[in-house]
Amino acid sequence: MTSRRAHLATISAVAAHALFADVADAFARVAAAPEAWRPEIVPAALGPLLAEVVETILPATDTPGAKAARVHVFVDLALARCAPEPGRAAALSALSALGAAFLAAAPDARRAQLARIDPVALGLLQELTILGYFTSEIGATQALAYDPVPGGYRGCVTLAPGQKAWAT
Repeated sequence: MTSRRAHLATISAVAAHALFADVADAFARVAAAPEAWRPEIVPAALGPLLAEVVETILPATDTPGAKAARVHVFVDLALARCAPEPGRAAALSALSALGAAFLAAAPDARRAQLARIDPVALGLLQELTILGYFTSEIGATQALAYDPVPGGYRGCVTLAPGQKAWAT
């Protein structure tokens, strides 16, 4: 089992790299022309599978899911440009192992299939999906309460029942 420290190191590396111009530029180009997306490291045949994996991790509810936020594109870029080699290899191997059966499965069966993959791969895919989603426009503005110009710092804010947490 991967330690919390290893997860934090991985997510920190990905978050730092996500700020680099090449990742941001690549994601912006894909966002401008979504139909032109060609996976960078995930085999092209597994691109639709990756989209369904991120949607299974963060499905649509009363807000759009990870697929609508194009998180699969972010995950592909992060795996290609930021993820450590052992995690990248584990994630690609897990995606290949899921295969076409995953696409044909019902949501409950998909979740069960994900639970059976390598824990390193699953942890990385979950981390990247969450990071990609909550830093996307959809995640930051629809799943979280977005305040583009926040007021002063308040260290402890009581939320009303059902109130969303803050994105910034």
